[in-house]
Amino acid sequence: MRGTFTPRIKFQLLSSNHKMEKEKLKQLLEDTAKESGLKITGEIATLKTPEQKEAEQEIQDWKKDKKKYDVLKEFKIPHELLGCLLATEQYEGLIFTGEGGIGKTILTISSIKRMLKTDEWEYSNGYTTPLSLYEFLYNNRNKKAIILDDVEGVFNNKLSLAILKGALWDSDGKRICQYSSKSDKAKLPETFVMNAKIIILCNHIPKENDSSTRAMISRTIFYKIGFSFDEKMSICKDFIDKDKDLDGLMRVQIKNILDEEVSEATRDFNFRTLRKLIAFMQYDEKKARKLFRATTEVDEIRQIFLEVIKKSTCVKTQTILFMERTGRSRRTFFRIKTEIGVKVSMKTNADTKLNTSERRSKK
Repeated sequence: MRGTFTPRIKFQLLSSNHKMEKEKLKQLLEDTAKESGLKITGEIATLKTPEQKEAEQEIQDWKKDKKKYDVLKEFKIPHELLGCLLATEQYEGLIFTGEGGIGKTILTISSIKRMLKTDEWEYSNGYTTPLSLYEFLYNNRNKKAIILDDVEGVFNNKLSLAILKGALWDSDGKRICQYSSKSDKAKLPETFVMNAKIIILCNHIPKENDSSTRAMISRTIFYKIGFSFDEKMSICKDFIDKDKDLDGLMRVQIKNILDEEVSEATRDFNFRTLRKLIAFMQYDEKKARKLFRATTEVDEIRQIFLEVIKKSTCVKTQTILFMERTGRSRRTFFRIKTEIGVKVSMKTNADTKLNTSERRSKK
């Protein structure tokens, strides 16, 4: 009997030792990957090409570059929300939404650079497949924070959404990510524990009111970053005043062009609009306005709305003029008025009060 079981026991011991050696080797490779030039994906180790090493070094240099950005008063709340995410254990994720070009990425990255060391966070942007999302999360599972930027496509994919849900919400104290695939490309474990905080940046969330999407959002700190037209103009002028590369005359010229060429009818007016204008001004001050006009689009319907409300203070007359010039309905007029007309009405009321007080003073 003893002789019957001895080979089986030896085989089990050998298998166990082999498994232990394999785990040690895997851990050794993971621990020395950065220094040895190895890329670890699951249990597969591949040598990095010189181009890959160069690209990764550029990313590391960028992460180390801690440019000093003053946190605008308009960004105080999102800045504090980032700090709260990293400092507490109540939430494992944060989502910032808002139109493009208003500073979500710069705010987040500059704040994270202040709060964490270079090797404590990772960044990814653009559309990603479920497998590449899973691989990115797995490879950076032990970082303190992961930033996923411009990933609207993730919300349109049920599998990607399921992966994110697992990464954001704990089950009995652990956040478990799962992905099962028959693809030969999937060389990753089917489950792993996510330890990193996840920060998601996007312009909007498709199907935001869908039950699955709402369930995912509810697992995060969710904040919409948005500015009115007047707030954007104020922030832009603040940027101009603080830009050390601009002299006094150039600052005045840029502000004048903004005031005269940008309105509520300007399409996609954001902080990139200012960057474009500054580039034109630095290229050729005399041609800057012409170049700015040529590359800035105007919403013609909104432009007409702004023009007709200046011609008459009577809403009925404004509506008739708008319908005659655009061929659009009263409903369109009042929709635009709801979007931007409230501020115009406030300005009109302020002017009316001023004129009334002036008349009283004259009496």
